[in-house]
Amino acid sequence: MRGWFCAVLLWVVASAGLAYDLPRHGSTKRSTSALQELQKISREIAVIAQRARKAIVYVSTSKTIEMPFGYSDPLEFFFGPNYRRRNQDRPKRKREGLGSGFFVDLKRGYILTNNHVVAEADEISLKLANDEIYDGNVVGRDSNTDVAVVEIKDKNFNRRSLQALVLGDSSKLVVGDLAFALGAPFGLEASLSFGIVSAMGRGNLNITRMGNFIQTDAAINPGNSGGPLLNDAGLVVGLNTAIYSRSGGYNGIGFAVPSNLVRRVAEQLINDGRVQRGYLGVQLQAINPDLHKSLRLPSDIKGALVSQVMRGEPADKAGFQAGDVITTVNNRKIDSVPELISIIGLIKPGVRAKVGIYRGARPKTIYVTIGAYRDDKHPRRSAHSSSGGGGSGVFGMTLSRVSDRLRKQFGFESRHGLVVVDVDSNSPASRSGLQPGDVLLSINGVKIKDVSSLRKRVKAASRPHIRIERQGQFLFVALRKK
Repeated sequence: MRGWFCAVLLWVVASAGLAYDLPRHGSTKRSTSALQELQKISREIAVIAQRARKAIVYVSTSKTIEMPFGYSDPLEFFFGPNYRRRNQDRPKRKREGLGSGFFVDLKRGYILTNNHVVAEADEISLKLANDEIYDGNVVGRDSNTDVAVVEIKDKNFNRRSLQALVLGDSSKLVVGDLAFALGAPFGLEASLSFGIVSAMGRGNLNITRMGNFIQTDAAINPGNSGGPLLNDAGLVVGLNTAIYSRSGGYNGIGFAVPSNLVRRVAEQLINDGRVQRGYLGVQLQAINPDLHKSLRLPSDIKGALVSQVMRGEPADKAGFQAGDVITTVNNRKIDSVPELISIIGLIKPGVRAKVGIYRGARPKTIYVTIGAYRDDKHPRRSAHSSSGGGGSGVFGMTLSRVSDRLRKQFGFESRHGLVVVDVDSNSPASRSGLQPGDVLLSINGVKIKDVSSLRKRVKAASRPHIRIERQGQFLFVALRKK
């Protein structure tokens, strides 16, 4: 019986082996079709690369710098230490840099690159895609956006085999779109890398003061700075600017200035030689989940919280108040502080803007005439001073009246309010993020007079938020009761 069963099993297996055949027609067609699509995509990428390379410029810079006295100099062996000091002749050396750029106007010889590529350069050398090399001149540059425009000094430069790139509309980008980065990483000319748009609206990167960056995983390395980031139509959607890296090399996270911002800045640099930046005159802070609840904002509303209004500035004249949440500018939604700064900064001074806000959980519209940004080092005075009082001990904080001694110790400006002298660990105040040196100014919009009134207000409010000053910066903190 067992032998018969084994014989039948062997016959089944053998029959199955003989009967099985590899797929022929259907799957082969599908494979061929997929291969053809892949080849088509590959050819389109090659076309984009070949066209774009004709616009790429390799930017070499040099700057002569004086070495400080005491610099190790081999000639001191022969002439004694500090011989240059005796002759008032400091040693000098050249500091060189390398970056990328691309033509946006071939007729006029205008090239876009990064500000940090050409900043403070004594000499700029431009190598074009046709291997011609020319001296360059800075038309204008803006450190706040890291955008610069360079031109070729020789107006009769050889334009053979060259072309300019076209700036596309970066607002149409979505996460997942194809992205191509061109430039000279580590000096390797005509390099192309390929990836996708990883994220949009990246702010708070400490790269520049303005700009919501495009994040991409297309390889960007030193030398790529100033090169174009292209979409699948070959249009420039970004200006490659920075990378996130622990080693200094490619880690899969690169950033580019959006083309819409690049266009506005470049046009002002070409026409005026500088960028006029719009200004409201407010301090802003991001809205965390606790503040969102405390401010009683609708769940779908984002924005930027006004933590301070500067006296006599455009926002003050228009009627803004600390605690307002800016949600739209000229009907454009605001999702973050960096986005608001970029939008306001790109509005020309003197233009009247329509600003949507939430005040006390209710929507409101304010019209404000945008002012001109002044890049000074002196903080503007606040528009609204606060009353004060004194006392100590509440929610894990040791509090004191404002005094000249505490003002000098903690470096704050306010002359009224309660100063946080100490904070107990694992207390409601500590969990809320309050720190020694903070000055408590108001709670839920009501000025803080003394500790007893503070306690009453906190007890009465279901979700209290406190406005504070921290070394000249004004913030809102959602106070946790437990």
